[in-house]
Amino acid sequence: MSSLVIGIPTIANQALEIMKRVINENEKTQKITDQAAGPLPLASAMSDFFELASGIEQKEGPQPESEAISELAHYALDLLDRLASQLWHLDIHDQRDNMARLFASLAVWFARQNAMLENLQATADSFAILVNGEQDSGELANLSRLIDEVLESASDEIKTDEDRSDPWRPWRVLNLNSGVAATRALDTQLMQSIFEHMEHRLPYDLPGFFADGKRQMESQDVPQEVNNLISQYAEKWPFNSSH
Repeated sequence: MSSLVIGIPTIANQALEIMKRVINENEKTQKITDQAAGPLPLASAMSDFFELASGIEQKEGPQPESEAISELAHYALDLLDRLASQLWHLDIHDQRDNMARLFASLAVWFARQNAMLENLQATADSFAILVNGEQDSGELANLSRLIDEVLESASDEIKTDEDRSDPWRPWRVLNLNSGVAATRALDTQLMQSIFEHMEHRLPYDLPGFFADGKRQMESQDVPQEVNNLISQYAEKWPFNSSH
């Protein structure tokens, strides 16, 4: 799997290709009959957004304040949610990985614009898809770092993580996949950094995470320093502890 490109021209082209697929399919099937909420209005809204985002990226004119860029991020990720919904409604099932790359790339782009990110469910699911489908250690390390950027930009409400009843909540999914990606990359320096972040962000899940990681590492041919680091954290966060 190729690297994510965090730039508006590439992200816009990815969105355009998926949007074309939706428009063409709906023209054939007419499954989406609400003209106001159909593919063409969505395509127009996305085109307007990417034109605005391109200006921001190229620093044309006054740059938006933090609150404005955060609102734009919410709006843009909502547009992608609508695109994903139309794919589902039209029974288009071969765009999952492309949508995952689109969500992940745009979330990172907004993180780099200092946006505060709120609606991260699809972004979290998308990074999980990308991590699970990646085998290259360098790409896994890159994904771990990109997820960390998104986590840093999550809203305070998400970061507080007060309601832990949903195991699929974005904060948990993103943190765990950042840790999984770093571990599978076999990069001990990155692992150390990400694990330290996880200790602050997701302490309640660490006993299970490190116990599972230790079991998997022991059954694989991995560098001894990787095994040692996982074992160190597994001892620090013993399973069934009060953490």
